[in-house]
Amino acid sequence: MSLLAAKDEHAIEEVPVKTRNWWETDEIEEATEEPVEIEEQLSEETLRKREIIAMIQAHEKSRQVLTRVRHREVKRELWEKELNGTLRPPAPIELRERSAKLIQKVLRAYFELKRKKLEDCKRDELLGLRLCGGQDLLLKQDEENYRTELYNQYSEEWKISRNNMKQQFLKRRSEALKEDYRDYIRAWFQQWFNQVQYIHGIPKPNEGGIATILREEVLSPTEWVDEHKKYLEEKITNKNKTATQKKYEKLEAKREKMMQKKEELMKKKMEADFLKKLKKNPNLHPGYDYPPSKKTEHVIKAIEHYKKDWDAYDSTNAVEIKVKSVKELDIDHACMEAKLEILSVVDEEMRRELKILRRALKTDYENEGEKMPEDIKKSSKRRERKRKRKAIDKKIIAEKIEDLAIRGFVKEYPLIKFEDFMGDPNFVGEDLRCQYKQAFPHHGDIRRIWWDRCREMAHGFHKILLVGPKGSGKTRLVHVMASVNDAVLFVIDPENLPAEFLTAVYLQQLVNSIATCAKAVQPSVIYIKHVQRLFYAKVPAEEQDMDLDLLKRYFTKILFKKINKTDKVTIIGSCIDPWTTKSKNMFKQFQSVVLLPHTSYSVVLKLLQNWVISNSVIPKDLNINSLAYMLQGYNFGYLKDALNNFLTAERIVRIAAYGLYPQEIYDYIIQDDNQSVAEYEKYLKWYTEKTTWGIREKKHLEEQKEFQDLVKKFAEKDKKKKPKVISSVSTPNSVSSVNNSK
Repeated sequence: MSLLAAKDEHAIEEVPVKTRNWWETDEIEEATEEPVEIEEQLSEETLRKREIIAMIQAHEKSRQVLTRVRHREVKRELWEKELNGTLRPPAPIELRERSAKLIQKVLRAYFELKRKKLEDCKRDELLGLRLCGGQDLLLKQDEENYRTELYNQYSEEWKISRNNMKQQFLKRRSEALKEDYRDYIRAWFQQWFNQVQYIHGIPKPNEGGIATILREEVLSPTEWVDEHKKYLEEKITNKNKTATQKKYEKLEAKREKMMQKKEELMKKKMEADFLKKLKKNPNLHPGYDYPPSKKTEHVIKAIEHYKKDWDAYDSTNAVEIKVKSVKELDIDHACMEAKLEILSVVDEEMRRELKILRRALKTDYENEGEKMPEDIKKSSKRRERKRKRKAIDKKIIAEKIEDLAIRGFVKEYPLIKFEDFMGDPNFVGEDLRCQYKQAFPHHGDIRRIWWDRCREMAHGFHKILLVGPKGSGKTRLVHVMASVNDAVLFVIDPENLPAEFLTAVYLQQLVNSIATCAKAVQPSVIYIKHVQRLFYAKVPAEEQDMDLDLLKRYFTKILFKKINKTDKVTIIGSCIDPWTTKSKNMFKQFQSVVLLPHTSYSVVLKLLQNWVISNSVIPKDLNINSLAYMLQGYNFGYLKDALNNFLTAERIVRIAAYGLYPQEIYDYIIQDDNQSVAEYEKYLKWYTEKTTWGIREKKHLEEQKEFQDLVKKFAEKDKKKKPKVISSVSTPNSVSSVNNSK
């Protein structure tokens, strides 16, 4: 130990002492200074997260410790049993292998069934047949909101970029293009002066303006000379005629046109009758010739234009087309807008120059003692004079609307989309018509029809009759029309009118206020409920106390007369029992009839799907397909109310504990006293026998069936006919037999 101590002392003595120079003191002091600890300021959220993470880590550590302790205890028990000789001997290897194979077989079969079930479930979910698992509606809504936000962001960026392109183009090319356009039009003036000694006027802005000159759509000088000669000749001939002669000629021209139209209609009728007769004979059937439609011309042109613009982009795999907008098309559009702006500026300047040139030309003609040629005056179409509406005081209208709202004639309505009128179109309709069977529209087809009716509201006054059982969606369609057109809804219900006020004075005042308010706040919808009460063929004993003829007079004839054709007002009537009415009188007031379909399988299925999604208590694997099949024919409104009333507090607790089966819902609806199944065959019978389109379709199907029967008869006659045997003509076998005999 002494040697080691001596060695350490010697080592201590040999350590050199470090000296500090004056120029190194500051740097060394700065280096030896202790670093100042800066406390990190954390938010409450991060502190809370750290606490939660620390708690999770502590729980995990305790779990691992407990598992280790239990494992040791079990291991010790087995070791003690093995020492005492009480431990069971291990199973033989053969038994182990057999059990392992059995477990593998069962598990593989189980997982195969599970995978198949999941595949079937996903397929049915894609087809919209059933719901599989919990659908997170919030996630879907978040995705939709994100897409809309992204779309709005891209659209704003697109507008800004297009505006920037336009401004850049105007900075670079505006002056040069202006000079080019001015030079072109001045050259056009010079050409006219050199050839005709006259300068044609620039077309009006509504006729195209300078753009027509650039596109060379204006008459050339030589063509204009011929037209001018004809114009002068007509002017001279008309100058010698009196006003009565001119009127007589106009009337004769109108008569000739009417006669030509009548002759054409007569020819078409004759041809149609002749074709009907030919079609009855299968051997002389001329076939079907569909004339080209005028309405599809615009659609075909739009499709061709789309192909020209997008074929090149669709064939390539450019990423720019899939995200945001196409830059090349934006550049073309921005250049077009910039050029149109430049043309509008040049148009004004050239019109001023044209006036100066024409004045100079006129003075030249006057100096030479000649008259300057006149412009060809085009006969402008007479515009219909718009009736000046009487100025109505806004305060008076506001008071009337407030009064109607208090009495319940103006009502608020929920904003409803077309998708809320649930159901699929009639997919089998075309096949049924090919088999000469009647096919009626389903909910998807009614949505298309109603879209046209909603669009027609902007073009003027219309009257529509909705026919269908109670709770079939008539009010829903009315709300759809009102919400799509942002219209005010007026509701007239004869059942809710008090019998005391059913006088001519009260009804006149009510009709006047409804008509004036509807015209003032247009677009507006007037919904008349229970129209069948106004057109009863035989008034029931319960309603004989009411003066229904008086209601019919004011709510149909007088109200309809007060609304003009140009007013954006639509009157919708709802009819529940149409077979109890005088259909002809009802069709005089309501020309267009829409028959609502019965509640089919697809409608009930979608209703049940929405019910399951909106209520988290209901199990997602509920068999709604069989339930939807059994609930066909029940009214839509009744089913909706019944499903909502089904979920009482007791049932919610029972569903959470024991689950839910379709039989429980079906039993609840069957046992309900308010259940209503519509007799839809009556509606179909009435539609085919009374309405114009129903009668036409029925007649067409009968004619097609008659033609089919005739075809069968002709085919049977052809089969019965035997081929003729010609005895004079010898066969080759007979000739050969004669030669052999010789």
